[in-house]
Amino acid sequence: MKKLLITSAIVAAASGAAQADVALSGDARMGVTSTDGGDTFAFGSRARVRFSLSSETDSGLKFGAQFRVADASAASAGTRGTVFLDTPKLGRLTMGDAEGAVQAAVTQFVAIGYDETGKLQEFRFLTGGDTGTGIDLLYTYAKGPLSVSLSMGNPGSASGAGAAAGKDDRGIGVSYTTEFWKVAAGFEDNGVRSQTVLSGSYGNGQFEVKAAYGLQDNDLDQYVVYGTGIFGSNTVTLYHKKEFTDVKTNGIGFTHDLGTGLALSAGYAKKDNGTKALINIGATMSF
Repeated sequence: MKKLLITSAIVAAASGAAQADVALSGDARMGVTSTDGGDTFAFGSRARVRFSLSSETDSGLKFGAQFRVADASAASAGTRGTVFLDTPKLGRLTMGDAEGAVQAAVTQFVAIGYDETGKLQEFRFLTGGDTGTGIDLLYTYAKGPLSVSLSMGNPGSASGAGAAAGKDDRGIGVSYTTEFWKVAAGFEDNGVRSQTVLSGSYGNGQFEVKAAYGLQDNDLDQYVVYGTGIFGSNTVTLYHKKEFTDVKTNGIGFTHDLGTGLALSAGYAKKDNGTKALINIGATMSF
């Protein structure tokens, strides 16, 4: 009788889950990189594995988590990886190393080159998981083409860039997406500085142009203009970026898709502050 009760309890607990999935994926790269404009080169390689956990109840409630193997220890503490609940009508709630609301809403700029060429194309956000090691919360609600995101840092322990001021990160982002274009706006505050961001993009599947502009409350601004063209199995990317410090960067990337997750990539990026160019060429792999 006791065994029957235990079995019944297990079946009852599992009956709410319509499907469950534990997926293993990864990426790797290998090539050569120069940080001094081509005067010297060095070999570089990397391999990463990611776990993605997901399930769904009979009522349509989705839930899951994801983290890289190298971050497993930090993921158990919530400071790396993410955990989510996604409801059919109420939106998606993500906790952990989550993006800030502004980053989640605005246009993203993909890194160029096999080793991402220093990620010099990146737009700087003031809040979210990329700015600190705390546990962040992101809520996103989407209805048709409209999406609204809200985020905040851990109220029990200040996180992100504002930790020095004992403040919690917070942000709001709104985006409107159609088949060909997207516009977005957001506001974020990390307890030290705040930033208002506007972004937009247009793409037809072969060509895409993106731009983002950010203005801080101290009147310093930043922007990125980014364009991509696809020519058969080849992709060419160009970008121009200005940082809050007024340093400008120009970059160009080239990728040749060999299929089945394998590609050859090269990147070149140069700041106008006198530093030498970053150059790289190599292979990228996704599994």
